Amino acid sequence: MHATETWAQDHLGPLEVLAFTLPTDDDAPWAALLAAVDAHAVRVLDLELLVRHAENEIEFITVEDLDQVPAGFTAFEGAYSGLLDDDDALAVLPHLADGEVAVVLLVEHVGLLGTLERFEAAGSRLLLEGIVVLEDLEEALDTNDDPDDDKE
Repeated sequence: MHATETWAQDHLGPLEVLAFTLPTDDDAPWAALLAAVDAHAVRVLDLELLVRHAENEIEFITVEDLDQVPAGFTAFEGAYSGLLDDDDALAVLPHLADGEVAVVLLVEHVGLLGTLERFEAAGSRLLLEGIVVLEDLEEALDTNDDPDDDKE
């Protein structure tokens, strides 16, 4: 089910920030992201490039600053919106090596908009929405996988 156009214009689906190092020699990741956008699974709200210059220095850069631009990246050149800020950049900093470039995406998961609309139409209110930290999930799964925990 697709959310009605009017309702969807006033609502956002769940949001997520993803950061990864810039793949320079393979267009497959960009093709996969474009396919997700074309399938209306996600909407790219912002795409930023960051480079780490030193231990405590990270900078937003543009595609023109890159030595090598993957061909598939060109489909996303207009996706810079400035929604990501210095706090987002600082969160990426410890994960990059000096000189390494990161791509940071802010995406909206539009596949759930129809479901959210149905809940709201049935009188529900969205009370909480947030990101699950993968390390927390792994820890919870590891704790629940230990059969000896239940015997104590």
